[in-house]
Amino acid sequence: MSGRLVHLPSGRSLGVTGFGDPVARRVVLLCHPSPGTGGFDPDPTVTSQWGARLVALDRPGYGASEPWRSPDHASFTAHADDLAQHLSRIEAGSERLDGADIGSIGVVGWGLGGYAALALAARHPHLVDRLALVDTPSPESARRAEVPSAPFSFADIGFAPREPAYGETAAGRRLGRMLAAAATQGDAGVRGDREALEDDLRWRSLRDVEADTLLVYGDEHPTVSAHLDGRRLRRRIPGSRVVRVARGTGLSISTHWPSILNHVAPRP
Repeated sequence: MSGRLVHLPSGRSLGVTGFGDPVARRVVLLCHPSPGTGGFDPDPTVTSQWGARLVALDRPGYGASEPWRSPDHASFTAHADDLAQHLSRIEAGSERLDGADIGSIGVVGWGLGGYAALALAARHPHLVDRLALVDTPSPESARRAEVPSAPFSFADIGFAPREPAYGETAAGRRLGRMLAAAATQGDAGVRGDREALEDDLRWRSLRDVEADTLLVYGDEHPTVSAHLDGRRLRRRIPGSRVVRVARGTGLSISTHWPSILNHVAPRP
């Protein structure tokens, strides 16, 4: 795993983390939940052996990324444009590539990160060919949800571990580090996400999504469901399909990471 700060043409500075094979031609963008940061690898063992390059950027106000500043308003569409700008400058080894050279990419949106992923796929359909949204709330559910306050807990991302000692496991420690990093700037990140929900998405633009889209939901997730949220999103996203994870909790992104990766970065 590697992390750095990038400065974008918009004037914003965002924290970037890379996982997997740094010279792989297939790129997968991971959009983190709310609260969260890009420093969480769902399953490092699987990721390291998959043959794909994973890139994750902290949204404004989280981790190393500057918060939204006046006169800019928090916006998933503006963040999507920042993502596209960064992807256009991705380096493979020592060779600098433009967006056309890297070709289409896969995108995973976890929780509210699904809104950033959708905005990218809608505004830059040539860039995204495969999309997986994992436990992403519908607009109606997202707007009703309470805004958590730092310090953040597992429950704030909809995860209730079955084992009391889960926080001491390798996965639990990784998740704990992500939530601690998400609180580096207090509540700036979650406040920005809530403002972005009120500002957009402009849902009619989802008709422009051309990516092969999976909507993945854990059957035991405490706040979202395939029946309600998945069905609402499926109606808005052309050709999308809902997948239910049996006994899946709020961490289906980790327990079913191989299946998710296989959709956004299929092996030959």
